[in-house]
Amino acid sequence: MLNYLIKRLLWMIPMLIGISLISFFIMHLAPGDITASESAFNPKASEESRQKLRALYNLDKPLMTQYSLWLKRIVKLDFGNSFASHQRPVLWETKDEKGNITKGMIQDALPITLMINLIGLLIIFVLSIFLGVVSAVNQNKWPDRLITIIVFVGFAVPGFWLALLLMYWTGVTHSWLPISGLHSAGYENMDLISQYLDLFKHLILPVFVSSLGGLASISLYVRNGMLDVLQQEFITTARAKGLTENKVIYGHALRNTLLPLITILGLSIPGLIGGSVIGESIFAISGMGKLFFDAVLMRDFPVVMGILTIGSVLTLFGNLIADIGYAWADPRIRRGISN
Repeated sequence: MLNYLIKRLLWMIPMLIGISLISFFIMHLAPGDITASESAFNPKASEESRQKLRALYNLDKPLMTQYSLWLKRIVKLDFGNSFASHQRPVLWETKDEKGNITKGMIQDALPITLMINLIGLLIIFVLSIFLGVVSAVNQNKWPDRLITIIVFVGFAVPGFWLALLLMYWTGVTHSWLPISGLHSAGYENMDLISQYLDLFKHLILPVFVSSLGGLASISLYVRNGMLDVLQQEFITTARAKGLTENKVIYGHALRNTLLPLITILGLSIPGLIGGSVIGESIFAISGMGKLFFDAVLMRDFPVVMGILTIGSVLTLFGNLIADIGYAWADPRIRRGISN
């Protein structure tokens, strides 16, 4: 097992270099750069000033030179500063000579995205397991058909359309829920309980919209897995021993059905950090998704590459964690890895 882990960790290094190289070149294939964005807002900007900006950001150098300079900084975990006018650090906070602290852009956005996606992931797994089990146990009966309809609706409804519809219905028409941001005006002056309630109200719509698609897919996955397991011989043996139906369903069938979900859980790690570009942009939430979207529009290469690099690392580690978890849960796979 140790040799397997070492090989996988070493193999991640060329994988990360390849992913970063492809991402870097794709970003530079897009038309325009940060100098074009800044010049568009300043009609008096001359070509000479644009060339000075390009030299300042090293954009006048060959692509391989730019990539090598970027790679040297990344090895030191230095993601650089944003190309935007505020020049904020991309990753972590920095302190200048006067002692002033400037927080990193990812440092600001990450906790927001992590909170939303962790809540959504918890809701997805709890409800999808419940719906999947109920649907499988009542195969071809009305609960199964009702859940199947709900699942297909969840698959079919576009997330952005549902978000706009709910914003209009719950926020504009009825004024039940806030439709943007995470805090109301005067949030700092509220007491602790009021702050939590205000945050809860702001989270309802984003969490619901982000959870719907995952809930539909995983509940269907659990249902199909349960149907396969319920046809296995050990389930027949368990019933023949006189075990109660609840013991058979939840003690034997569900336990074996949940093993493949370890893989899905591991692959969900990048999504926890990456955020939802559409959801966060629609609800005006300053998370990782919105940060990435804004950076792409501005051609802010350090921010885009920083988020892509973090996403790549998490994807590779998510795959590794899924493999390790699956091997831990299933002795047959563990023996295969050891061999």
